[in-house]
Amino acid sequence: MQPAPPEADAALLRPYVTNLDRPVFALRNLPEEVVAVLFAYYSRSRETLRANLLKLLKEGDLDLAGRVRALEPDEEGLAAARDKARQFHEKWVVGYGHASVAEHAVAHLALEDVSILASKVVEDMRLAAYTEKSTRYVVFDKERYYRPAAIMASPLGARYREAAEWLLETYSRLSPEVTRKIMAERPPGPGQSPKGHETACRAQACDLLRYFLPTATLTNIGMTVNGRALEHLLTKMLSHPLPEARELAAAMKAEALHVIPTLIKYAAPNAYMQETPKAVAALAAEVAGQAEPAPTSGVRLVRAPEDAEAHLAAAILYTASRLPYDRDLHRHRMATQLRQGLTPEHGYEMPEEAERHGFAALFREGMARAADAYAALAPQFPEEAAYVLPLAIRVRVLFTWNLRELHHFIALRSGKQGHPAYRRIAQETFRELERVHPFLASFVRVDLQDYDLARA
Repeated sequence: MQPAPPEADAALLRPYVTNLDRPVFALRNLPEEVVAVLFAYYSRSRETLRANLLKLLKEGDLDLAGRVRALEPDEEGLAAARDKARQFHEKWVVGYGHASVAEHAVAHLALEDVSILASKVVEDMRLAAYTEKSTRYVVFDKERYYRPAAIMASPLGARYREAAEWLLETYSRLSPEVTRKIMAERPPGPGQSPKGHETACRAQACDLLRYFLPTATLTNIGMTVNGRALEHLLTKMLSHPLPEARELAAAMKAEALHVIPTLIKYAAPNAYMQETPKAVAALAAEVAGQAEPAPTSGVRLVRAPEDAEAHLAAAILYTASRLPYDRDLHRHRMATQLRQGLTPEHGYEMPEEAERHGFAALFREGMARAADAYAALAPQFPEEAAYVLPLAIRVRVLFTWNLRELHHFIALRSGKQGHPAYRRIAQETFRELERVHPFLASFVRVDLQDYDLARA
């Protein structure tokens, strides 16, 4: 629970949020443009969404009072209209299996005080829009991290707390020091104000130090999703082995029921989703045995069509011709990601600047502490042990991309403003594409230059 605001502030906020003191809530009675602005704040603000909304209301940037008052005289009529809408949805969505209707109803959910580990479970739903508190531009609070109830109630609770707090304390202590060093090393740009210079250098310090943040660190997410996609996500999360994911899904469902009640009310744990990962894990252990994992080394292309150019040419000409073309149905998603579990066995990434700014030894110590804590926790808490692993830890992900998404990813993430860690991945992805399909790669926009940390 979060502290409830004073009654005067509560009265201002109540028409626009489904609750005033819980970390998960839905937005209502707000224009779409306002919702977009409020979610955008998550990327740059340490404040909660309700605090930012309250500020906008108090400062007069939003004139929503008239909009809400206009609803009050006909509240009874509105209630009747909502009942009619629910009856309609019951008939067409439930009765006739017309699930596509649910794609026209949208929920805006604010998820606050969510661990970074659980945030990745939420963001695995690709058919949604997200804005998350940025580890590149916001200094995170060292006191705010997720404490799994089962671990904290066990004899390993102290070990968990020690590992998470060491990483967060080191991150917090280094932040002003590294910011000062960057400011001394990089003078202000032409026309840049002292405040702008400090802000840019602080962002670069965040870029370096976010590797320390454990995945237990609490973050905020703004999410916009249609009813059909949300029902699928809730079912998946309610079936997830991570307790926080299940608790978060229950809270999300409870709040979304205020705005799209009929369309998600059947989201529930799914036996197939619960049992299949266990069966696959057992099969993988049987097949792989105790084989040592192969080293992780950047990007490797594992499969590509040999006649990609011919397929592309056929697709371009297909609608203008009368010739048949044997091909799969269009996929709904341009990229599919299969992510392995987070463990320390693949090593970690250390920023090159760590030596220059004097925290390389601390960095290595932090990674060793995290790995030791993980080893102590994993036998009893195989899912929750990942909370103590920092963002520097490498993880294996299998991407299935079409050419359009490859072009988008490489162009977006190889640019100067990209973080060095994923800029390198984008560049290596391009080189792998170029190795197999040089002709197609020649049309992809890529930046192969090396840069220091991007200026904010």
